[in-house]
Order: sequence, then structure tokens, then C-alpha cells
Amino acid sequence: QAANVGFCRVIKLAKPDAWKLIFATTALLVASLSNLLVPKYGGKIIDIVSRDVRRPEDRAQALADVNGTILYIVMIVVTGSACTALRAWVFNSASERVVARLRHDLFSHLINQEIAFFDVTRTGELLSRLSEDTQIIKNAATTNLSEALRNLTTTAIGLGFMFSTSWKLTLLSLAIVPVISAVVRKFGRFLRELSHQTQAAAAVASSIAEESFGAIRTVRAFAQEPHEISRYSGKVNETLKLGLKQA
Repeated sequence: QAANVGFCRVIKLAKPDAWKLIFATTALLVASLSNLLVPKYGGKIIDIVSRDVRRPEDRAQALADVNGTILYIVMIVVTGSACTALRAWVFNSASERVVARLRHDLFSHLINQEIAFFDVTRTGELLSRLSEDTQIIKNAATTNLSEALRNLTTTAIGLGFMFSTSWKLTLLSLAIVPVISAVVRKFGRFLRELSHQTQAAAAVASSIAEESFGAIRTVRAFAQEPHEISRYSGKVNETLKLGLKQA
């Protein structure tokens, strides 16, 4: 039975790229702040055009304020876009290094196992773990981490803006958070178990294909092609059902 691996252990895989990830996280913070500042300055434009501007000098001042605010918005968008591009590049490059390091460590670990281990473990399953499973862990250690940090940052900055506008209304909005958190936590455990089942089924399907290709002369000699197709299709359909359930 596979043990549940904590997220901190996954993060350790990206430890050699820590400084790059810190730089990417800083760019992520700036990008998240820019995403929240754009609507804030958009609201300022609405406030400006809603003022009483009957006198010519008031109209001139209002026009100057609108132009200045639009300039700020352009600068924010450009800065945010540059930081978003930097964040994506650094996180993606780090993720490729993580998966290469993980595959190297996993292969080194497997190749040093006892011979009895290979007697009870199918080669196709090991190949599936080296290819598909490492890709999933790569996403967890980099891309998913990036998304989680972005969401947390947006939440923190957004709450700051909300409390500065109306703390009473903000507290009222947050009253539903504990209920949602409990439901999401339970749902997350369900998805994690479903993901384990999906990966296991995919590994078995890969092992069946590897066995069939490796013994193709025997399969042909006994005309067992339909049987092998049936075995493989059964596991593929099982993987499909789990994948659809997960979707």
C-alpha cells in the first residue's frame, strides 16, 4: 500500500532551485498585486468622472486626473505582464529540473533493489512510475505550488483592500469561509485517493502492454491477440472511468 506523502517532502525536490523559486515568487507577488490594482484604479476613474465638474477648471482638472490614472494603469499592466512572464519562465524551467532529478533518483533507487523486488513487480508498472507519476509530482512541486502561492497572495492583498473599504462587510463575507474550508478539505482527500487509483490502473495497463510486446512471438504462436487486446482494453476502460470520475 502506497504511503501518503506530505507536501513538504515534495517541496524538498525543488530545494536545489530555491533561489530561483524565491525570485519567481517575488515576481508572482508583484503580478498578483498588479491584478488587484487595475480594478482599484479603474474605480478611481469612475470616481473622477462622477464628480461635479461644472466649471471649466474643474473639467480640466478631471481630465488631467483621468489621464494620469490611465497612465498608472498602463504602467501597472506592463509591469504585471513582465512579472507574469518571468514567473512562468522560472517556474517552468525549475519544474523541468525537478522532474529530471526525480527520475534520476527514482531510477537509481529501483536499480539497486533486490532481485525479488523485480520478481513481484511488473516492468511496465515501473516504467509508468518513471514517466507518468514523475510528471504529476513535477506539477505538484512547481506549477501547483505557483498557483497556490498566487491564490494565497491574491487573497491576502484582496482582504487588505476589503478591510480598508469596509471591515464590517468583509467580516460578513468571511463568515462562510469555515464551512467552505471543511467541505474542500474532505473533497481534497477524496480526490487524492481517486488520483492514486487512477495512477495505479494506468501503471497496470502499461505493464500489460509491456508484457504483450515483450512476448509477441508467444502471443502470435498461440493466436492470443484478441485475449491480450481484451486484457489491455479492460484496464484502459478502468482508467477511463476513474479519470472521468476525477474530472
